[in-house]
Amino acid sequence: MLENVNRLKRAINKLSEAEAKSMLFFALLNDKPSEELQRLILQETEEHMDARTIHIVFGHSPAGSLKAAFKDTEYGKTEEVIVLPHNLSIGPLKDIHKVSGVEARLAWFQQRYNVEDDGLEHYAAQLITAFEKIRNISPQQHIVIWTCQNAPEQTGLRLVLALLEGKGNTVRVIDTFKAFHEQHMQPPLEDYPRTSGEVNAENLLYFYEQGEMNHLTYETRKILSKEGSFLLSDDVHILRTWTDHKLVHSANENRDDNFIIGCAQRMCEEDGKVEYKKSARLIGEVMGHMQQYTGDEWIEYRLRALIKQGVFSYRGDLKAMRFYEVKLADDFLTNVRF
Repeated sequence: MLENVNRLKRAINKLSEAEAKSMLFFALLNDKPSEELQRLILQETEEHMDARTIHIVFGHSPAGSLKAAFKDTEYGKTEEVIVLPHNLSIGPLKDIHKVSGVEARLAWFQQRYNVEDDGLEHYAAQLITAFEKIRNISPQQHIVIWTCQNAPEQTGLRLVLALLEGKGNTVRVIDTFKAFHEQHMQPPLEDYPRTSGEVNAENLLYFYEQGEMNHLTYETRKILSKEGSFLLSDDVHILRTWTDHKLVHSANENRDDNFIIGCAQRMCEEDGKVEYKKSARLIGEVMGHMQQYTGDEWIEYRLRALIKQGVFSYRGDLKAMRFYEVKLADDFLTNVRF
């Protein structure tokens, strides 16, 4: 009994303030018993004590797949996964690696998104924890950054490399889109995968073990790190688009509005009539056809903005997409053929 108490005490002492807050919040939010909280603390501090390689991923979906890939393999004890949550291509990034920057980013989302406050607080704790873990990477650990051909993950890649500036660790980047097509895997879809989260655990493990082991060159790392430093100091742009293998920055929030309107027009034409449609259906249509990956929260925010502009009418409650329906105004149906 005493040994268990001492083990737990040692584990708690190893937690950072951000990690401790994040775990406590998670336990209270999910009504976890004290035994479960103890297990989480021990797992967090002991599972990767001897991690030789640190994997950095952007989003919980690819993180979950990567952890599943390493489970029941020798990597389970030698690899640690750091998760930077949410879509980093949307919203302000200035000083996001600092508490002040995280708070500014959350305030921006609070003004636009229909998100519960506790959800944003949990997100903030996750961000702070992830950045602290990146800062604490030891010199002897290898680093693998997972990315894809999209704005969120390419933004994350550059941010992380800026934070690693001055660290001598070897850095390997695995682009899941390039890896998928270089390995001639099935299905041979031109635009697949759009995100690393679409790749299953088996393929992620294959990419890690069979892919080229070349590390980032000094020149490439320096260029990407410089771009990341710009992102950390940029207080103007709030949208980033991945096009022609580079990030394009924008301060205009209406970037996707015409695409949303176009999807609504096509739906009316395909249905052969104009009527109120579930907002979730339109948002799904937009996400399914949009080349850029943005996430449903962003599209739903822009849909509400278009409602305020009179582009759409609505019925129901705008507090969440499942509670309301939308219909295009007549002025935007002149080119629709029935």
